[in-house]
Amino acid sequence: MKRKIFCLLAILLFTTNTFTQTKEKLEAAVLNNNVAFLVATDGNSKFSEAKEIASQAQKKYPKSEVIALDRLDQTNAALISKYGLSGAPTPIILVLASNGVVTGGYVLDQASPDILVDAIPTKNQAEALLAFSEGKAAFIVLYKKSMIDKTTALEACKNAEAGLNAKAKVVEIDLEDKSEAKFLNLLKPEMEATITHVLVFNAKGQFTGEFQSPVASDDLIASSLKVLSSGCAPGAGSGCCPK
Repeated sequence: MKRKIFCLLAILLFTTNTFTQTKEKLEAAVLNNNVAFLVATDGNSKFSEAKEIASQAQKKYPKSEVIALDRLDQTNAALISKYGLSGAPTPIILVLASNGVVTGGYVLDQASPDILVDAIPTKNQAEALLAFSEGKAAFIVLYKKSMIDKTTALEACKNAEAGLNAKAKVVEIDLEDKSEAKFLNLLKPEMEATITHVLVFNAKGQFTGEFQSPVASDDLIASSLKVLSSGCAPGAGSGCCPK
């Protein structure tokens, strides 16, 4: 009898430790610059299976954490609303970049460790996606260290950002930075360029213009305010970005 009680307490303790302080764990992941695999459930019997997939993804990408979210716990109401999980099928695994922006969501029959890892954006891609999630435009400055016109282009972008009352984000990408290869593959820039380029995306994440340095801040602002009938953010998939 004592053994049964002990086992029951152990199960309860495991469950409590798994689900407590989800918000705090997510905040800690951002502070530690870690990716988070957020496994959301509402008591679904396949939760352990989803958590195992996330754990396998963590092994493939060690700079990450597996965090559980109990949709039945009212203390998670704000997170459930923030991530649009109230009507989502469970279990579901969300991929959160190191800055906290969601970059993918997969139900159990869609998820695999490789798919979760593939949804992790580059550092600069995450910055752009966070800007869109906050309703901001993005000015993506593409340069090489050998380009002497980068300062001029950056100044125009920062002036445009100020002109938009900070409702824009300037993102700098070195075309020779191998850690940004995944993002550059989506942006499809001219890799042999000798002049700094600026790609403009509006607050909806739609590509609205490309400019060579020197560029006027007014032109960047005008481009960022364009709204197209269709389009997608850099990171959503191939065919969405320039060229």
